[in-house]
Order: sequence, then C-alpha cells, then structure tokens
Amino acid sequence: TIFGTSPKLGTVQRRLISSTVDNVGRAVITPNPDLDMDQVGLPEERAFDVYSKFIVRRLRRKGLPISKALQSIKDRSPVARAALVEEMEIRPVIINLAPVLHKFGILAFHPQLVPGDTLQVSPLIVGGFGADFDGDAMQYHVPTSEDARKEAIDRLLPSKALLSPADFKTPVHMPSMEYVGGLYHATSKKSRRRT
Repeated sequence: TIFGTSPKLGTVQRRLISSTVDNVGRAVITPNPDLDMDQVGLPEERAFDVYSKFIVRRLRRKGLPISKALQSIKDRSPVARAALVEEMEIRPVIINLAPVLHKFGILAFHPQLVPGDTLQVSPLIVGGFGADFDGDAMQYHVPTSEDARKEAIDRLLPSKALLSPADFKTPVHMPSMEYVGGLYHATSKKSRRRT
C-alpha cells in the first residue's frame, strides 16, 4: 500500500516525490527586436502566476492582510500590479531551453510585462540557446533565495557573458544572417520622401 500498484499511485510518489512547483513556467518563444539583450517579455498572466508568492509578501509588508493580498492578486488589482512591477525590477527570471549543453543554454533576464501568451525574446540571444521561432518552448524560473537572485544578476545576464569561451574573442550574442539580411533590405530601399 505504501508503494502502490503503479509507480504513479503510491504514497511515496504522490506525497514525497511529486510536489507543485510554483515559480516555474513554460511558454513558446517569439521574437521581439524592441527588447534589450538583457530583457525578456513575460506575459502578464504568467507573471502573476510565478511571482504571486513575492507579491503576497510585498503586500503583506505594506500592511495588507494575507487574504486581501491573495484577493487583489486574483482580481489583478492596480495594487497587485504595482507590487508585481516592483518585484520584477529586483528579481530576474532565469530561462533555459532543454537540453542545456553549455553555459549559454541557461541565462537570466529582466522581465517586462507584455500582452499575449508567448515569451518574447530578443533575436540577439537565440544563438546561444540554439533556438529558433518555429514553436520552440523555453522554461522560465524565478530565483527564490537572495543568493540565487544576486547570482542571476551578477553572472547569468547575457551582457555579462558576451564572448565565447572557445577563444574569448568571438561574440556569442549577435544578429544571425536572416536578421542581418532584414536590416540590409530595410535600409537599402530608396525612400519616396527623398527627391
């Protein structure tokens, strides 16, 4: 009865091994060239999900009872949204694309609230992940401890890891050929405004 008749039904599996992970999410990525190299566009609904514990703590420290804080998150009130934005400014998200084969496969970013359901990333950073925009999904994690938060900011931002460890000369994060081609075509056409 402890281990059950199936690996999924036993007490050990259900109570000890499987647990809900609150600070993690997964979303399909889409390009957003307006984002900085160190920024990622996090959908607002998903941001409320992964940052909810931190929002409750922040609202509780401001004097709101826990029940009211939870209700304001559920209602997406302006107070909860302001607390979310404050928390996102100091707490980055760590993003990875499985399988992680080297240090550029897991990086930290400053999240920005965006509409929709997809995770928006800068086209500059997809090379390190080996990602493209044909339906790839990335996992995002919110660091909980203070040490993890500081390490994400100090070591895992793309701007802190610009050069390839192979020769320490080649930049890792740069536009790929299709973006360079797009830039060329966007800037080489003659403008109708000029005479």
